Amino acid sequence: MSVAVLAGIMVAASTSASASAAPAPVPGTERVTLTASGEQADGDAHGPEVSADGRFAAFSAYAANLVPGDTNGHGDVFVRHLRTGTVERVSVGAGGAQADGESSALGISADGRYVLFRSNARNLVAWDTPPTDDAAYDIYLHDRRTHRTERISVAPDGGSALAGGAALSADARYIAFNAKADRMETDPGDLFGAVYVLDRRTGTVERVSNRTGPTVPAVLQGISADGRRVAYAQPVPRSGYGATWVHDRRTGTEERVNVRPDGTPDPWYAMPASLSADGRVIAFTSYSDDLVPGGAAGDSHLYVRDLDTDVTRRVAPGPAGESLPGAPHLSPDGRYLAYEAAPRQSDGLLGPSNVYLRDLRTGSTRLVSESVDGGPVTDAAVTLCSVSAHARSVGLGSHSARLVPDDTNGFSDGFVRHLR
Repeated sequence: MSVAVLAGIMVAASTSASASAAPAPVPGTERVTLTASGEQADGDAHGPEVSADGRFAAFSAYAANLVPGDTNGHGDVFVRHLRTGTVERVSVGAGGAQADGESSALGISADGRYVLFRSNARNLVAWDTPPTDDAAYDIYLHDRRTHRTERISVAPDGGSALAGGAALSADARYIAFNAKADRMETDPGDLFGAVYVLDRRTGTVERVSNRTGPTVPAVLQGISADGRRVAYAQPVPRSGYGATWVHDRRTGTEERVNVRPDGTPDPWYAMPASLSADGRVIAFTSYSDDLVPGGAAGDSHLYVRDLDTDVTRRVAPGPAGESLPGAPHLSPDGRYLAYEAAPRQSDGLLGPSNVYLRDLRTGSTRLVSESVDGGPVTDAAVTLCSVSAHARSVGLGSHSARLVPDDTNGFSDGFVRHLR
C-alpha cells in the first residue's frame, strides 16, 4: 500500500467520527474543486454531481494537486465531503492504483457511498484481454466504504461494451447505461447504442430500449430512485425528430413523453430530459409547437410532464427575463426545476447562460448562479450539473471567476450553491 493511500485512509478514519457533527453549509456558493486545505486546482475541473443528501460532491478534474500522489496525467474523479472538506480520488484500482486512462464522473448514490464514472483505463479491474482501442470506454462504480471498483458494462465475452452515459438508482443497486448493442447481445438486431440496466444484486442485465424502433439509436436520460423506471430518447439521426420514452421495468410497458394534448405522438424528440426520483414527473426540452394547448409561445421550449395525469405544461421564462431555457434538472421530489438560461442584460442583449431554479408549485423563480457582485454571472457561461433533495444544493460548473471570491486559477471549476 502506498504512502498516499495509507495517508488517505488515516484521514478518512480520523474524520469519520466528527463528520456527523460537522455543521451544515451556510447559504451561498462554495467552490468544491479545491484541495482539502483550500488550495485552488491547477487544472480544469468539471461537475459536480451532488448526492441527494447534499453531503458529498463528485467531480472530474485534470488537476494534479487535489490529492497527494496524483501523477498519472489523466482526468480523474474525486469526491469532496461538503461538511469536512476532505477530498479523495475514486477513479482508482485495487490498492488505490492510479488509472492509466481518462475518467469522468457520472453520478453519486443518494448517501454518497457509491460513485459512478466512465473510463478508458485498463487497470481499474482485472481483464482477460484488455481492449487496445483508446476509444473503448466502460462504466465503473466505486464503493467508497470498501474502496472497491467494479466494471458495470461488461460484454458477454468479458470485453468492453463500448459504453457511453450511465445513471444509478438511489442505492446503486440498479445501473442504467448506454452501450453498443452488437457488443452486448448475440443477435442485437442493430449496431446502434441501446440502453441496459444491471441489477448488481442478481447480476442480470436487461435491455430496456429500442423496442419500437430497433434501427434508431437510444440515448439514456435517467433512472428512478428505485430503479423501476428508465427514461431514454430515440433521436432520428440528422433530424430533429424522434421519441422519448419512460420504460417501466416492473410491467414491461413504456409511455411516450413527447405527445400532443390529445395523446397522439409528436414528431419532435424531447431531449435532454430529467426524471424525478419516483419516475412520475419528467422535464425536457422540445422545439415542438404542439405539446400544450395553444402551442408554444415566446422563447421557451422547456416542458414538464406528469406521467400519472398525462398533463404537459410549458415552463415560461421567469420575471428576470431569462431567455432560451434548457438543460433541465428536476429535484428528486419533482417540485423544483433547475435550468440554464441566458439573462437579458442592461443593454438588451443576452448574456452568457446562467442557472435558475423554478418552484413548480408556487411558480417562483430564483437565480442560482449569483455572482459575487450580485446578479447573473457575465464573464462566462455557467453549466447546471445536479440538484440535491428538496433543491437545497445545486451543482454548477463554470470558467467564471466571479462565482466566488479569489478565483484566480484561470481554470474551469466546480461549485455548489447552497440555497438553504
